[in-house]
Amino acid sequence: MIMRPGWRQVARSGSVASARFVDWEETVRVRTLRSTAPGLILVAAMALSVTGCGGGSEPVEAAPPPTTSAPAPLSPAEKLADAAVKTNEGPFTVVVRGPGLTTELKLDPAGRKATMKIDLRDSAGDHRAEVIQIGTDLYVRTPDVRGASKGWMHTEVADLPAGSSFNLLPESDHTGAADLVNCVVKAERKGGTDFAGTLDLTRSHRFSKRVLALLGAKATAVPFTAVTSPDGNLWEFNIETASPLPDFGAIRYAYSRSDGVDVKAPAARKVDELPQSVFDRFEV
Repeated sequence: MIMRPGWRQVARSGSVASARFVDWEETVRVRTLRSTAPGLILVAAMALSVTGCGGGSEPVEAAPPPTTSAPAPLSPAEKLADAAVKTNEGPFTVVVRGPGLTTELKLDPAGRKATMKIDLRDSAGDHRAEVIQIGTDLYVRTPDVRGASKGWMHTEVADLPAGSSFNLLPESDHTGAADLVNCVVKAERKGGTDFAGTLDLTRSHRFSKRVLALLGAKATAVPFTAVTSPDGNLWEFNIETASPLPDFGAIRYAYSRSDGVDVKAPAARKVDELPQSVFDRFEV
C-alpha cells in the first residue's frame, strides 16, 4: 500500500508464478568408449502474469530464458566412437569376412546368450567350428579338426585362455566395435554417414596375431573405411589390409541389429570335454 499527497490509496496485490527452463541436451563423453546414453530431460516453461484490482492490470514482462550454446559437433573420430558405444547396446549380429576366414557372431548380452560360426580356410584345408555360449557355459563343435570330437565339447568360460576369441560375451565391447575404433589415428567424413582414415592395429586387444605379424611395421598405418546407420550404429567397418599387403585382401565387418539369440545347450549325454588343441587351431 502506497500513500502520496493528493492521491487516493491504491492497493496492489498479486502473485508471480515461478518458471523453470531446462534444456534438452545430449551429453557426449569424448575419448572414452564407455560413455553413457544421452539423458532425456523434460523442457517446461510457465507463462508469467500479474493481476491488479481497482486500477486495472499492469503486465509484467518475463525475463528471457537463459541462453546456452549448442553442443559442438562431433569430430569424425568422436562420431565413430559414439557409434561403437551404440553398437554394443542390445542384440546384434556381426559378420566378419577376411582372407580365408568368415565368421558370423550373434549376440544377446542381456540374455547372456551368443553363437558363432567359423569357416577357416588355409593350406591344410577347410576348418569349421560352431560355438554356443549360455551364461558361463561354452560349447564348441569342430567336425574338421583331426583328433577332436566330432560332436559338441564343453568348457567353462573361466577356463578359456586369456583374451580368447571364444569368449563371446566379455564384460564390455561385445561386438568388438570399440576395439576397432580405438585403433583410429586419423579419420575424416566422406559423406553423411561415410568415413575414411587410418588405423594403428597394434592398439587392438583382439586383432589376429597372424595378420599383425604379416603387416609388421605397416600395422601402424592401415587404411579403413566405415559407414554408420541412420540410428548412429556402426553398419560397416572395412580394414583395407590389401593396401599394405596386396596379396592379402581386406577384412570387412558388417553389423546389424537382431531380435535376440534363440539357442539351447546341447544334451549333456552328447557332450565331451573341450581340449586345448581346439583353441590353438582356431586362433583367429
